Amino acid sequence: MALDITRLQTRYEELRLERSGFIEVYREVAQLFAPGRYRDDTASDYHLRAYPIDSKLVNSTGVIALRTMASGLHGGMTSPARPWFRLILQGNPSEIPDGVNAWLDFATQAMQTVLHQSNFYSAVHGLYADLGAFGIGLLVETADEDGIHFHLCNPGEFVIDINNNNEVDTFYRRMHMTARQIVDKFDDKNVPDFIKGQCEHTRNATARYDVIHAVFPRSEFKTYARVASTDKPYASVYFLLGSSSSSTGELSGLGGKPTILEEGGYDMFPAFAPRWDISNSDRYGTSPAMQVLPDCKMLQAMTTTLRKLQHKAADPPLVVDQSLRATGVRLTPGGLSYFDSTRTGITPVAPVHQPDAQTLQYSMQAIQEVEEIIKEGMYTELFRTFLDDERHNVTATEVSARQSEKLILLGPVLERLHKEFLQPVIQRTFALMREWGALPPPPNNVDILNIDVAFESVLAQAQRAGVSTSIEQGIVFVGNLAQMAPEALDLLDADNTVRAYLDRVAAPASMLREQDEVDSIRQQRAKQLAQQQQMAMGNQALAEAGALADAAKTMSETKVEQTSLLDSLLKGG
Repeated sequence: MALDITRLQTRYEELRLERSGFIEVYREVAQLFAPGRYRDDTASDYHLRAYPIDSKLVNSTGVIALRTMASGLHGGMTSPARPWFRLILQGNPSEIPDGVNAWLDFATQAMQTVLHQSNFYSAVHGLYADLGAFGIGLLVETADEDGIHFHLCNPGEFVIDINNNNEVDTFYRRMHMTARQIVDKFDDKNVPDFIKGQCEHTRNATARYDVIHAVFPRSEFKTYARVASTDKPYASVYFLLGSSSSSTGELSGLGGKPTILEEGGYDMFPAFAPRWDISNSDRYGTSPAMQVLPDCKMLQAMTTTLRKLQHKAADPPLVVDQSLRATGVRLTPGGLSYFDSTRTGITPVAPVHQPDAQTLQYSMQAIQEVEEIIKEGMYTELFRTFLDDERHNVTATEVSARQSEKLILLGPVLERLHKEFLQPVIQRTFALMREWGALPPPPNNVDILNIDVAFESVLAQAQRAGVSTSIEQGIVFVGNLAQMAPEALDLLDADNTVRAYLDRVAAPASMLREQDEVDSIRQQRAKQLAQQQQMAMGNQALAEAGALADAAKTMSETKVEQTSLLDSLLKGG
């Protein structure tokens, strides 16, 4: 049985309905924090619009705060200038087979190189901005012979769905593609004839159509047989949207029915949809920008009033004597106005109302207070730690010490980003690189299905800085106690302590020797120690024998009434 494309489109419409409650909020947030980022998926003419800063925006504090947050997250979590992750194996580190740690370090470096060669770092910066503004972002990762590619979707263009574990496993993305783009991208046999006909006429090649890209678990449509020829866990379907929900009405040539353009699949879910903050089983997240949205709206009104006051103070409304109506008044610098000097006591020109300096000062102070609230809500001070420090090598300890309170507030968000975004990105990139032959096989045919990721970015290390500090304090305490009670050292496991500390400070796994090598070194050391002890005991025995011989010689040479002392002792004398 073929795929029920009507059911697929119905599912898309249902997900759009569930997202509808966020649309108005998205629009307001976009105006005040991210002009140009939001796209209305029902507006087919958005490509014809310019997206300048909104004319209603009179104070850019929100825009700058979001830019600072995106740059701070980028520098603090996924900085391209320093390693921010490493591959590890799950389980006891002492049980990892020989050579695996070195191979994992090599794979980590290879992945970092591939990410640098791709557009990951430019795309992820935009994703952080979407998270801070809209509470959710969507980044799709694909691979081909040219490498890894990341596609950042605009908020408003996509809808998502979650499974019973509250994990995003479905997305539908709406695109407005030209007839030429459709013919270029999809197989000729799947493209409707009337769209191919559009490309034969230059004037119609730019006609646009609504194309939906749907990715979902294949099990969702298990009652409708296979979605693609391959049996992959995630289905990928491109289809032309039916005119029942199309705003263009250009699908009349298909009788208003949706049409499949391409069917395929993925072994792993190809998209990452992290959310800033969620409640229970919500699909869409909330953002810092949403939390300070009322303040930002109030800031626009306050700034508008202040600008009017400043304008009125600089160029106040005037009252002009009637006698100057004929000649007019020139208020430009150096302008001359003439009036009858015989009419004394009359001021020819005077301001009607001019705000006093105190009013302006109070207004500016009130605006600054609101601006600080917005900056605090967007964690600007925390992220300025990375942006303002001229050394460009801020350590995790410094960040933890200077911004410990804000790090505690940001902790749940960082954990969610690790789980919903960064860890899946690394795991999928690793799988794609192995699939395309970009990684050598692991040594000794080790099963690497239990691969895991350790994050060593500045923010990740700052989160763990308290643990490494406690290890240091514990070692100092045990060392001091051992001076009075040496048996205290018996409680300290040196091997596990070293491993735990190096793991907390994100040291490379290759720093640690393999366990077999460690055992060999310790056995050799024990053997050398035993030899040294044996030699020391032999030397002591020789020394004692020599001392006895010297004593015997001395006694034999000592005369006691013409007889040696030794002879006297032997004779009992």
